[in-house]
Amino acid sequence: MPSPGDILLYQKYRFEDGSEKDKLFVALNAADTQSPCLVLKTTSQSKKYSGSKRGCDPARKVFYVPKDWNESFDVDTYIELPHIVEFSVARLIQAGLQRQIRPIGCLSSNRLAQLKNCLKKFKKDLSPRQWKLIFKS
Repeated sequence: MPSPGDILLYQKYRFEDGSEKDKLFVALNAADTQSPCLVLKTTSQSKKYSGSKRGCDPARKVFYVPKDWNESFDVDTYIELPHIVEFSVARLIQAGLQRQIRPIGCLSSNRLAQLKNCLKKFKKDLSPRQWKLIFKS
C-alpha cells in the first residue's frame, strides 16, 4: 500500500471523459481496509500554470515542484489542488496485480509537509472525512 508522499505511476488511468493516459499521483495518506488512498493528480503541462511560484501557489491552485528540487520528478511538475482522487484498497490491489500502478519515487518529508500545509488553504473544498484521513496525527 502507498505511504504518504509516494509518487505513483498509474498506467492507462481512465479520466472522467473516458480517455486513458499514464498519470502520476501523489499519495496523501496511508490506506487501510477502512479507508481509501487519497491522491492528487500531477501534470507537467505548464500552460495552465505558467508563472507559478515554487511550492504553494494557492492563487493558481497548484503546488509547483521544479525538477531541480530533485523530488523524483524528471520534469517541472505541478501537483493540482485541491481535487482529491480516491482509490479504494481493492482498486489499488487489482491495479497492482495487473502491474497498472506502481510507486516510482517519494517526496521528501519536508516537501510532503509543505504540500499538506498548502492543502490546508483549501479546507472548505475537502470533505471532513478527507481532512481527517490526511491530517490525522
